[in-house]
Amino acid sequence: MKNTILAILSIAFYSHTYAQSDLPTADLSDGYKIIRGEAKGTPFLFDNWHVGYGIYNSGSKSEPQLMNYDIHQNNVVYKTSESSNNIMVLQDSGFKGMILKNDTNEVLLSKIPGYDFEKSKKEEKYYEIALPPSNKVIIEYIKELDDPNASGWTSSSTNSYNAEYKFKTKYYILNKDKKYEEVKLKNKSLVKTFKDKKDQIENYIDNNNIDVKTAADMVPVVEYYHSL
Repeated sequence: MKNTILAILSIAFYSHTYAQSDLPTADLSDGYKIIRGEAKGTPFLFDNWHVGYGIYNSGSKSEPQLMNYDIHQNNVVYKTSESSNNIMVLQDSGFKGMILKNDTNEVLLSKIPGYDFEKSKKEEKYYEIALPPSNKVIIEYIKELDDPNASGWTSSSTNSYNAEYKFKTKYYILNKDKKYEEVKLKNKSLVKTFKDKKDQIENYIDNNNIDVKTAADMVPVVEYYHSL
């Protein structure tokens, strides 16, 4: 599995630093700034930092280090130790993805351009590959900063609530046009997306007792569709 994952990714690294205390506060380019206290939650994919690494174009691995994904700012970040107050931002113009090892498994995040989606997106960002080596089902993680004090470019002087990161998850499958299309974690959502081969997909789901509850559950169905 590791060799397969290595074949999927090629990564080049560049970095600069910023202070950890800056993380909860949005800058003016976001259209607002937080006046009171720190935000609840974090902008990161994982609450805890995990060992991660990248893959160079040659296929070699980078040195393992404590890494995370800043979902809100769409940055790959790392730090030198768990107790460090400095977080390093990997300038990712050459990135293809990264691998993070959480408490239970390895998470593969791949950078996918916006034009690869049925409804084109404005930017490239990182998506989890649901079940490597297949890249036909992906997961999008979103963290939006909800600041009840903000009103346009200013903040209310009467509201004392802290800002909070709101976490959302979306799922996409590769459709007939080889574009990622958003779906729900439901059998009928798959059938609707693959309506050009509706009967075959319904039979496959029934014959294999598939009940979609996770993104990984969708992979065999999507792979089957693209094999027809």
